[in-house]
Amino acid sequence: MKLLRWGWSQYETPQIAGLPAAVEAIALAGEAAPLEQAEVLVVPTTVRVGADAARRLRRCRLVLTTTSGFDQLDLAALRAAGIPAARLPLARRDAVVETALGMMLSLTRRLGRFQDAARAGAWERPRLAAHGATLLGTVGVVGVGVIGSRMAEVLESLRARVLRCDPLLAGGASLATVLEQSDAVTLHCGLTADNRGMIGRREIRALRRGAVLVNTARGELVDVDAALAAVRDGHLAGLGLDVFPVEPAELSRYVDPRVLVTPHAAGWHPALGAKIAEGIVDAVRALLEGREIPFRVL
Repeated sequence: MKLLRWGWSQYETPQIAGLPAAVEAIALAGEAAPLEQAEVLVVPTTVRVGADAARRLRRCRLVLTTTSGFDQLDLAALRAAGIPAARLPLARRDAVVETALGMMLSLTRRLGRFQDAARAGAWERPRLAAHGATLLGTVGVVGVGVIGSRMAEVLESLRARVLRCDPLLAGGASLATVLEQSDAVTLHCGLTADNRGMIGRREIRALRRGAVLVNTARGELVDVDAALAAVRDGHLAGLGLDVFPVEPAELSRYVDPRVLVTPHAAGWHPALGAKIAEGIVDAVRALLEGREIPFRVL
């Protein structure tokens, strides 16, 4: 079996330790790739597998993205070509959960404001009420797949009231309910044609005044201009962004003690490359053994 690794991120290595002996791995970083030879195609988030690529994958038995999100895969084209697709959400799950939780806690406890005051030499204890720090209260988790469901578990362990929102979840809360009732909202859904721009100006204004919004999922889920405006006029108490509509993003426009930004880094941890390699091996072994491929999206 030929496995083609078409691009990889800087924290990964092109070699994949532990692959079965029957698998020949080819690693290519450039634009041109011998897709016609690939029986398994492995891609990062930066490589789009569109209709042209799908037509060339004549021998392919699996397309695997090393990321949790899979919006760079043209699922309609892959479906038409009869090629299954899968993802690797476990590699980043805990890091994303910890990042999103850290953002929520920092924003609700107003740590950015206290740090700005401290840098200016101000002892803010006599003015604590003016900063308006809150507890987590009710948190809306939008998207309760592998990452979102763990996020909900962690929040409930902290005694937060959690509203789960996902169109695939029976009995889950609607987005309108989440926006109306939540003190904080954290996004963990994949990007689709149906949810692009799902948190726009109207949805942001539907949030409670003083709420916090965190997005570690996909940048195009949120109208960031509307979100920034809502922070600056006081409707939102805080905004946490790890992902942006266009990347690399110009982060200087987000400088505000009520805004936390990270450069699409929520999923990174020192063992990420090794976890990705493990996930690739697990998927390939499942394919060779005729078992269900973990985390299939198609």
